[in-house]
Formats: sequence, structure tokens, C-alpha cells
Amino acid sequence: MPAPIAAALFALGTSAFFGAFSILVRLGREHANAITGVFISLVAPLPFFVPAALLAWDPAWRDPRAIGFFVLAGMAGPACSRVFLYLSIHHLGVARAMPLTSVTPLFSTALAILVLGERPGPYIWAGTLLIAAGSAALSWKKTSDKSWDRRCLWLILASVLAAACSFLFRKLALTAVNAPLLGVTVSSLAGLFFLNLFRPLMPAAERPRRPGRKAWGFYGACGLLNGAGFLTQFYALGLGDVSIVIPLSSTAPLFSLLLSRLLLRGTERVTKLIVAGTLLIVAGAALISWKLG
Repeated sequence: MPAPIAAALFALGTSAFFGAFSILVRLGREHANAITGVFISLVAPLPFFVPAALLAWDPAWRDPRAIGFFVLAGMAGPACSRVFLYLSIHHLGVARAMPLTSVTPLFSTALAILVLGERPGPYIWAGTLLIAAGSAALSWKKTSDKSWDRRCLWLILASVLAAACSFLFRKLALTAVNAPLLGVTVSSLAGLFFLNLFRPLMPAAERPRRPGRKAWGFYGACGLLNGAGFLTQFYALGLGDVSIVIPLSSTAPLFSLLLSRLLLRGTERVTKLIVAGTLLIVAGAALISWKLG
């Protein structure tokens, strides 16, 4: 199978996993706060990642440059991006927060051009305009709408910026050593370390608490899904360009919107504007992926 096609399939797998995990985050919010959920979801897949990485260990993986970039990816990704993503889901809801994460290709493509020298064509630029239009539709709000606070949009912006930097670090690391399993393991461990490091800086109400059994159930399952998506994205980035992989991974809103309609009917308000914005975003991601043809 050609590498670009394999990268596209891994990226689409990532979007499906991420779409499903967003629903579990929303369902688990009554059992633990967002930061506690981040810790649980990082810990849950490690019993699988660490032994697998040790069994597959290759001496070529002892590359300080690659490991350093994997650590930076963990700081920007699981540590920063996921914290702000969880908080945005809690404050904005799945149907609004998850589609807004699709502006990530705008930032990741810009970084890929500036740092990696990628040269996206007109399809990518047209797709980014669709994504921007969809995001604008999602963030528009009637004066009478009290279901969410526009001031909370900075949470998703912070998550997107951190995620874009994380993708860049992952690609730089995988260019040095193409070892996705090493990458996901080191990045997850680094994410846990930096979360603990930043813990004193967190607001008292948002600091991790001792989770109960239900919290472990929801966020543990969430962590396994997100860990699987994390791994498939590493494989995708190892095989394809950032400007292709990240837009395809950004189709997650389609999955989260469908699942929210099925599972969150009583708690999620999915309006026509949200649906239209999501369709614009997904159309933009599809147009960007047309580069594969």
C-alpha cells in the first residue's frame, strides 16, 4: 500500500477514536473534574504502551534529538492541549468544542510550511478557508443564547495552538527516528510529568482529585480510545505530510456530532448552525485531502 494512502487511513482511524472519546469526556464530567480526567486518560493506556515499546525496542531508538522532540510533543500535546480541550468540552459542550478543534490544520499547516518546508497546493488553501468559515459559524451566538459563554472560546484556542506545536514536534521526531510506538510512549510519560509539574499553578477547583470508580470507568475507557487515536496519528505522521494527516484527523467532529445526537440528546443542544458549521469544516478537510489524488 502506498505510504500516502496508509497515512490517510491511519488519520481517519484517529478521527474516529477522537470523536468517540469526546463523548465519554462529556459523560464523565459529573464524576471527576477535567484535569483528573486528563490524568486518568494518560495513565490508562500506559500498561499497554510501555511493555509493547520494551518488546519492540530497537537500538536505533537511542536518538537524543528524536526523544527530545517526543518529550516536547508530550508537553504541548497531552499536557497542555488536552487539558484545555477537556475544559472546553466541559464549558462549551461536545457539539461546539470538538468542531472548533478543526481549526488546528490552519496552524499546523502554517508551521509545516515555515519549519518543515512543506508546499501545500490550492486545494489545501481552499480547504482551510472552508474550515475557517465553519469555525466562524460555530462561534456565532445569538444575544439571547445563554447556553454557553463566548469568553470560554480562549480555552479551545489554547488547545489548538498547543496541538499544532505538538504535531510539529512529533513530525520532527519521526523524521529523525520513525518509531511511532516509542513516540506515543515517551510523549504520554512526558505529558504526565509536565501535568504534575504544572499542578501547583492550576486553580484549586481544577486540580486533580482522587477519582471514584465511575470516574475511572468513564475516563479510563476514554483514555484507551484516545491512546489508540494517539498511536494511529503517530503512524500517520510517520508516513505522510503534516498538511495531509492533520486535516484528515480533523474529521473527528463528524463522528462526535453523530454520537452526541445519539447519546447526549438530553444534555447537548445541536442547532442547525452547529450542523452547518460542522459540515463546512468536514468539507474543508475533505478538500485538503484531495491532494492525495
